[in-house]
Amino acid sequence: MLNFQPVKQSHTALRFASVMLVLLTMTACGFHLRGNIPLADSLKNMYVMAPDGTFKDQLEEVLTSAGAELATNKASADVILNISSASSKRTVGTIDERGKANSYNLIFKVVYTLDDPEGEAIRARTVISEFRRYAFEPELVLESESEEAELLGDMEQDAALRIVRQLSTITDYESK
Repeated sequence: MLNFQPVKQSHTALRFASVMLVLLTMTACGFHLRGNIPLADSLKNMYVMAPDGTFKDQLEEVLTSAGAELATNKASADVILNISSASSKRTVGTIDERGKANSYNLIFKVVYTLDDPEGEAIRARTVISEFRRYAFEPELVLESESEEAELLGDMEQDAALRIVRQLSTITDYESK
C-alpha cells in the first residue's frame, strides 16, 4: 500500500507559501483592504463636526477603524473635520409610456473641510458625491422603499470611505 502523506504535506506547505507570497506582494505595493485606511499620526486626534444622523455615525466608525481617536471637543483636537453638509436627493431617472416614474436617481452629497485648531484649512472645501439608480415598480412600493434605504446606507458608507481615503493622503501636516 502506498502512503501519500509526504506529498499531501508538501502541497499544504506549497499552498501556504503561495498565500504568504501573495499577501506579502499585496502589502508591499500599498494595498489595503477596504475600510483599512491608515491616517497619518498628526491627523489621528480629530474632532468631527457633522450633522447628527446615520452619515456621522458611519464616518466616525470608518475614522475609528483608520486609527483616529475622536476628541470630545474642538479644544482637545489636533484637527477638526467639518462636515458642512451631508444630504441626499432623489430625482426621477426614467419614465414609462404613461408618464410614470419607473426608475429613480439617488444622489448623496457631502461637503467638508479639514482645519487646524486655529481654523486654518489643511484641506480646502471638498465635495464628494455618490450616485445610484434603482428601478421602481409601483406594485412593489415597500420593496422599492427598502431598496432606496439600503442604497442610501451604502452611499453614506462609500462617501465616508472616500473622505478617509482623501485624508490618508495628507502626510505633510504637523500638529502644533
